[in-house]
Amino acid sequence: MKPIKRAIVSVFDKTEIVSFVKSLIEQGIEILSTGGTGDILEKNGIKFTKISEYTNSPEIFEGRVKTLHPRIEGGILYRRNLERDQKEAKKYNILPIDMVVCNLYQFQEAIKKPDITLEEALEMIDIGGPTMIRAAAKNFPDVVVVPSSKYYGIVLSELKSLGGISDNTRAKLAQEVFVIMANYNAAIANFLHERYNPNVVLPNQIIKFYEKVQDCRYGENWDQLAAYYQDVESKFGLHNLKQLNGKEISFNNYLDIDACMQMLLDFGKEDYLTAILKHTTPNGVAIDKKEQLKSVEMAFKTDPKSAFGGVWGFNREVRENVANFIVNKEKIFIDVLIAPSFEKEALTILKQKQNMRILEFGNLLEKREEIYQNYELRSVLGGLLVQEYDSKPVIKEWKVVSKKDVSSSDKEALIFAYKVSKWAKSNSAVFAQIYDTGIYTIGIGAGQQSRVDVVKLAAQKAIELGHTLELRGSYMGTDSFFPFPDGLEVSVDAGAKAIINPGGSIRDDMVIKRADELGCALVFCGKRVFRH
Repeated sequence: MKPIKRAIVSVFDKTEIVSFVKSLIEQGIEILSTGGTGDILEKNGIKFTKISEYTNSPEIFEGRVKTLHPRIEGGILYRRNLERDQKEAKKYNILPIDMVVCNLYQFQEAIKKPDITLEEALEMIDIGGPTMIRAAAKNFPDVVVVPSSKYYGIVLSELKSLGGISDNTRAKLAQEVFVIMANYNAAIANFLHERYNPNVVLPNQIIKFYEKVQDCRYGENWDQLAAYYQDVESKFGLHNLKQLNGKEISFNNYLDIDACMQMLLDFGKEDYLTAILKHTTPNGVAIDKKEQLKSVEMAFKTDPKSAFGGVWGFNREVRENVANFIVNKEKIFIDVLIAPSFEKEALTILKQKQNMRILEFGNLLEKREEIYQNYELRSVLGGLLVQEYDSKPVIKEWKVVSKKDVSSSDKEALIFAYKVSKWAKSNSAVFAQIYDTGIYTIGIGAGQQSRVDVVKLAAQKAIELGHTLELRGSYMGTDSFFPFPDGLEVSVDAGAKAIINPGGSIRDDMVIKRADELGCALVFCGKRVFRH
């Protein structure tokens, strides 16, 4: 073990620094320290050498320059095993510094303040700290770098048990330094981009930094490893969900949770919403103006068979009667259940299903704007596809293009159907119907190559599930235009009285004419909502 005789201590985050330095001194280590950290040590009666005395140079420019000195950087960087480095160090009176204890100005925290000025942000860009820890990390075989208080324990443990720091720990700490610096530099670059190029949505370089939140139970398939990583610059996201019950979350669970969470964000909290998804696609959705349990019953009614093993999402606190319905209803098996919160009695009841994953997401529905400030990233072979999130309102314009008009209740049902179609894989088609206090899905088709076929599929599913009567006078939404009138014809033949799509086909006139011939209301909303 290489002896550690001298350490420099200069920290912005002073958590546990006093007790840590005391322990270093107990191990016979000499301490060098800078102004702010030195003040804390001095107040606690700890003897140390001030950097300004050690270098015989004052701290200048209000502390901007204090450790940038050959006696500091040279003492960290010179190679102990090279005779020429040893001679040069002796020539210039450079003593070895064997440990660097340093964490950086908290730039990322500072720029989260909405009213931070450029001058304030620039002052939070650390220079001396990164220089020291990078130097120590580069020379880790000779110098131990301690870049965070979370490593104080392991460092002290090895000093006491081994008399020094193992090569493996030295290397691990050095690696952590370069991870910290990658994150730090990315935050600065992104801040300057957002400050001076806010209108450049897709810059030439995208710098993102991700940190593991947890390992997944398994990947998309059982023999694949997987983990969930958080974008460290994203304050709000799936990392905010708190697991209250159930098994570990798998890769596929996360995909379903993400789809369900985004669907809840689209609908908001105005009415009671229940969304049941399977393989990231809606299986049954309902909104009720008065009662949560009714929305649950109607969403489940859409397709009870396919709901088995799905993800259920709620936009309001889950009530005790809903929990009883889930636990006591036959043939209900839920893989994941997510909601902003749970009544105490409801959670107790739900926990009877020991394997069901129960996740609480708090106030995320109120953070829609912040969540969607980030990019949507999708991996492809050798790279990424990057786009804005599809977070704009699903209705860009409301244009009734048919002779038959729609009522206010018709409009509400059409918008509901169109929102649900957004979250079904393209091509998609959704039949919905109004009941006394809400709206619910009666047939959902998704992922078909042909638009007419997906309408047929949605109608056929409704019939097979016993919703033939509800199809009469129903509302149909589809995620893009009809290229030909045939998709509209199938919809009307199934019972739809009103249809919504974005329009935009070169044959829109033919489709509109056919709608008028069939006596169907047709609305163009101006926004396509594909989801591949």
